[in-house]
Amino acid sequence: MPDFSHCEFYSRVEGRSVRLCGEWMPQAGFINGMPVKIRVMKDCIVITPQNTRELWGCIEGMSVTYINQRNVKAWLKNFPGALNDTGDIPVIKHGR
Repeated sequence: MPDFSHCEFYSRVEGRSVRLCGEWMPQAGFINGMPVKIRVMKDCIVITPQNTRELWGCIEGMSVTYINQRNVKAWLKNFPGALNDTGDIPVIKHGR
């Protein structure tokens, strides 16, 4: 079976929208109900799945000093799109 998470798709804009669907979406990390981050630039749209566990991993990985976990949890609750942690994403752990 081909790896659909590394393909290019061609479509047309209809009614100022672009429809994305297919079996490739879960392979690329997009799970039903998961919030997405959409970045729009001239001639380019980047869509990435978002989840709290991944953000924790990013925060821990970028941090060179102490992380106030209570403040981070409060920030994640108010994150744009009100992130939903579906629990389907493997926990990212960094050795410390």
